[in-house]
Amino acid sequence: MSDTEFSSQKTTPARGKLMLASLVVIAIAVAIIWYVSQDQQPPRHVIEQPVEVVEPEVPVVTEAETELVEEPADTVELGEPEAEPEVTTEQQEPEPELPPLAQSTEPVLEQLKAAGQPVEPIQSEQLIRDAVVFVDNLRNGVVVKDAAIVSGPKARFRVLEQDGKIYIDPRSYDRYNTVVDWFVSLDTDVVVSMLDDYEPLVQQALTEIGYPDTAPETVIFDAIDMLMQTPSVGTVIELTDETVMYRYADPALEALPEAQKQMLRLGPDNMRRVKLKLESIREAMRNP
Repeated sequence: MSDTEFSSQKTTPARGKLMLASLVVIAIAVAIIWYVSQDQQPPRHVIEQPVEVVEPEVPVVTEAETELVEEPADTVELGEPEAEPEVTTEQQEPEPELPPLAQSTEPVLEQLKAAGQPVEPIQSEQLIRDAVVFVDNLRNGVVVKDAAIVSGPKARFRVLEQDGKIYIDPRSYDRYNTVVDWFVSLDTDVVVSMLDDYEPLVQQALTEIGYPDTAPETVIFDAIDMLMQTPSVGTVIELTDETVMYRYADPALEALPEAQKQMLRLGPDNMRRVKLKLESIREAMRNP
């Protein structure tokens, strides 16, 4: 969502179906699915081949030979056979083969659905690529709607006029309730547990946009930090209509990075809920 959402809504609906406020929370959530930290990767188990125990042959002594031998032949004590290493089911199963990056969207969605996570808001055909591009730009406060992975709210943006001033109508915040409800309902443990699986594809997508040496977690933590730094303001936010687009009347708010200005448009309650969820995901990633 760009500032075009603040274009005059007195006679026409808001332009642009892919509004950032919804995209921010969805892209962060989906991108986090593919985060992995090499330090967190569990050690790989090496399955040793069972050791074959060869029993030494015991000489057969005949009765005649016994008479010639003054002392009985030394007997060979056989120890307990060396226990074969236990092979667990997990060790026997090969790691699942990842699909090509261009064909990874459906497997990701199926895995989410199998874990009981709703995926209806997601519409991208190149989920990993789009999310990586979006979140990489997001960490710099930039909005790239071409990498949108969900559709934005369809209800129009509303304003209130009072005493010659223009304010955001609190009903505008309600447009984001559905997508925020979806985001905060995601199971943090499920999301974080999927991170390891798709790390190679995320790294491939980062390489495609010029970051071959950048760790996925760096991009994600930077983007979360960008959103978490959005200032908390009250419900009533004054706008100006000095141009064809509405702008924040407070110069400090208008000077914020675009991503933070979109967070403000969620409304104070939705923004608080999103921040709490982002914080829980960040903590889960740092403390698996």
